[in-house]
Amino acid sequence: MPANTTYECTLTPESLEVAKRELNEDPETRLQKVQELRELFKTRADIKFRSDDEFLLRFLRNKKFNIDKAFKMMVHHYKVRRDYPKLFNNFKPSAVKYYLDEHTQMVCPGKDKLGRTVVLGRVGKMNPDTFDFHDALKSMLMMMEILLLDENIQVNGVVHVVDHSGMTRKHLRFGTPMTMKMMVDVFESATPIRSKAAHYIRQPDIFEIMFSVMRPLLSEKMKKRLHFHGDEFGTLHEHVPSAILPSEFGGQLEKFDNSEYIKKILAAEDYFIENSQYGFLNVSQLSPNTNTNLNTTWLK
Repeated sequence: MPANTTYECTLTPESLEVAKRELNEDPETRLQKVQELRELFKTRADIKFRSDDEFLLRFLRNKKFNIDKAFKMMVHHYKVRRDYPKLFNNFKPSAVKYYLDEHTQMVCPGKDKLGRTVVLGRVGKMNPDTFDFHDALKSMLMMMEILLLDENIQVNGVVHVVDHSGMTRKHLRFGTPMTMKMMVDVFESATPIRSKAAHYIRQPDIFEIMFSVMRPLLSEKMKKRLHFHGDEFGTLHEHVPSAILPSEFGGQLEKFDNSEYIKKILAAEDYFIENSQYGFLNVSQLSPNTNTNLNTTWLK
């Protein structure tokens, strides 16, 4: 599997310094590491891997250029796509356009003080009588996929701010142990996005009921990155500048508007369709000599 020789690094000088300091990235050996990762694909003949340099670098950066850990994450990336068919079948923007049009998510127009991308969410805009929980997760994952096309976001990571005003007891039916496990499994263990912090605001009393299901599933590292602000915007703004937040988040922007980013997601229909061709092979696609039990230690 030859390297993609058309790769050109698009990291800014600032991001490159972060990549060197935090992720062990060396421009001189970057593509050599990519090729070493690509060579491991031969050990899993039961998986069709996407193999271009840009895609592989996402996983290497997420795992600080530890090749074995990056490969393990790649295998798990495809494993969740096989194990959660309701989430990943028909995984394309047109299938969730109705949900995207609700504007429950927004990518802020600027960065935080550490150069990280800030993503907002509004739980109250998720009508529990009409929206499908899997479609909500699909749209969130698609946003992460689009963000990951930017190498600078791969390196610097994202910060999440979630507004829980408007959350009702009806929303609790989506917070089952099974759905929370799926969400953590997909976002924390299988998606190579660096989630640097999560801020929760305006949480009602019932928030703790749902979060008590999720908390034990999170890694200790992620637990330390959680911040709970309630109705206090001042403490939120110590982390996320008010200049890049809409007014309902106590910010200086006039309104919550993600129309431009939704256009980006909808325009990437072919990209998501192409991505869906990769993953675990069906039995009919396997070579007669393929041992599907090979290297199961990668999944442990």
